[in-house]
Amino acid sequence: MDDMFENKNSADAGNSEPGFSEKAKEDEPVSFDARQQNSADTAEPVMSVDAQADGTSQQEQPNTDVQPNFSGIYNDGFNTPPCTINYTPITAVKDYKPVSRGLKYFAAVLAEVILLTAASAGGYFLGRSSVRSVSGGNAKIELAAKPAKTDEKTAAEVYEDVKASVVGIMVYNTAGQGSQASGVFYSSDGYIVTNDHIYAEVPSAKFKIYTSDNKEYDAQYVAGDQVSDLAVLKIEGSGFKAAQFGDSAQLNFGESVVAIGRPSDATDDSSITKGIISSVGRRVRTTSNYSAKLIQTDSAINPGSSGGALVNMYSQVVGITSSKLAGTEYDAVGYAIPTRTVKRIVSELISKGKVVSRARLGITYTAINSVTAEINGYSSVGLYVASVSEDSDLHGKVAEGDVITRINNIEVTSDDIVLDIIEECSAGDTISVTVLTKGGAEKTFDAVLKANTGESSYSTKAPSSSNSESGNSSSSGGTFDFPFGE
Repeated sequence: MDDMFENKNSADAGNSEPGFSEKAKEDEPVSFDARQQNSADTAEPVMSVDAQADGTSQQEQPNTDVQPNFSGIYNDGFNTPPCTINYTPITAVKDYKPVSRGLKYFAAVLAEVILLTAASAGGYFLGRSSVRSVSGGNAKIELAAKPAKTDEKTAAEVYEDVKASVVGIMVYNTAGQGSQASGVFYSSDGYIVTNDHIYAEVPSAKFKIYTSDNKEYDAQYVAGDQVSDLAVLKIEGSGFKAAQFGDSAQLNFGESVVAIGRPSDATDDSSITKGIISSVGRRVRTTSNYSAKLIQTDSAINPGSSGGALVNMYSQVVGITSSKLAGTEYDAVGYAIPTRTVKRIVSELISKGKVVSRARLGITYTAINSVTAEINGYSSVGLYVASVSEDSDLHGKVAEGDVITRINNIEVTSDDIVLDIIEECSAGDTISVTVLTKGGAEKTFDAVLKANTGESSYSTKAPSSSNSESGNSSSSGGTFDFPFGE
């Protein structure tokens, strides 16, 4: 802190005494301030004075014949007896201002120093803060409707429109572990959306971002979410080309799309593959406990393309690509996270540092369809309750072995029905649950949905150099074994 208040005039400071200028200009205040006196830095500030309004010299001697009036104050306006000391009378300043210009200047400089000090200290502690250090922003997107009565663009035209919005991501740590992935500019001020799994195997990951104009940026981790497999990074700057996000709900089976990402090298130009929409909402398992509805496409989505853009032929990003389905028995099966999900999750990751509105019922279950019911002798289809968490609103109401037959009075013929209903709800919403108990009684309960905040794959644990060899061999950023979980 001392360095910030270094005496800039120390070289000129001496033993000279502070004094007034020889003659003040008429009607112009003379201001003295410690920061304005090169010859006397230690002098106390002197209030502003003016020359006399009538233009007479301030060096004139006082009238020695002044007599006191009835109040005991001499006619010159002072309590001092005449001729006791030599002094120069000072007339009242007619345009007096409470604060001199020099004092204002001093206050402004001091305020600037304080602000600079606070900013420096804030930046220091911000840099040392947790991995959610840059959350709390307000970046939001609106999903654009598909243009009406407009011809589709060619793949080349779409690529030219979107390439500046897609970036390469190098994930690494000090132990030499790393991976590569892709990302999409979510906003023009540097927020980038990508996949959460890209750093799952790289503890204390750091990030380099490579843009289409061959520039490199350091990025900070903002937040991530395992359940949706979405994450947000942030680079400093402005004027980046944010993608135009289209409404994934307007996709059609067989609609042409392209996937744009950097599958081979994060520093290379983005590549493009073309395909169609194979399914507009196939539910697949994203973790061992959760599933999500994803866009299925036959566009090639290879390792390194995770976090890239799935784009319709109007240059609208309709999904964030995730890893290709693992397994040699599958061909041309890739998935993307719909923009409807992206908008909801990413806005909360940026503003809150976690997902706060996503809902959960708080049970584990086994789905009973008509075939399962016939084989095992169940009297009804639905969800066989395996357990109820203690924080669930159904705890103490529904027991293991009960079968959930209806949600909001909709018959449960598959678990997709229940999951779809809950995904459309928010934490705090109330739904009705009808169960068939083990004793054969049918009961209906109201249940308040709890928040499913989830966790991120990002880890702050110290990296281990013993794993660096395996880490260097990975360029995919991790792979999800869809639809079978991790």
